[in-house]
Amino acid sequence: MPRKSQLSEEDKLELLFRKQLKLTRQMRNMENKMSSIYKRKEIFRGYRIFMLSSALIHEVIELQRETNWKWWKHESNMSIENCQQELIDIWHFVIQLSIELKLNPTNLVEKYTLKHIENISRQKRGY
Repeated sequence: MPRKSQLSEEDKLELLFRKQLKLTRQMRNMENKMSSIYKRKEIFRGYRIFMLSSALIHEVIELQRETNWKWWKHESNMSIENCQQELIDIWHFVIQLSIELKLNPTNLVEKYTLKHIENISRQKRGY
């Protein structure tokens, strides 16, 4: 495996997916709340996606709480480091959701690129 500095951007995305898959396999062998969503039969179709997207929403809220969005309170210092940590938590759930939805780095980039083109077109049309 190449050293970190030699990885291309595509390799880095593949690396993140590999690490997430490894983490998921490890969690399935542990006893914790997260592992329970993999150990039991889904109680409804899409249960894991529901649970992961709920966790993602709450991580986004944790990131939001790091900002000074409360206009009625005295402003405090925002920690970029804390914001980055929350964003990394978000990435974990985004990658796991991608895996659950059968997206790999290659088709993720393809689908992103098509949607990006559509979004640019929408902006040009005044969407």
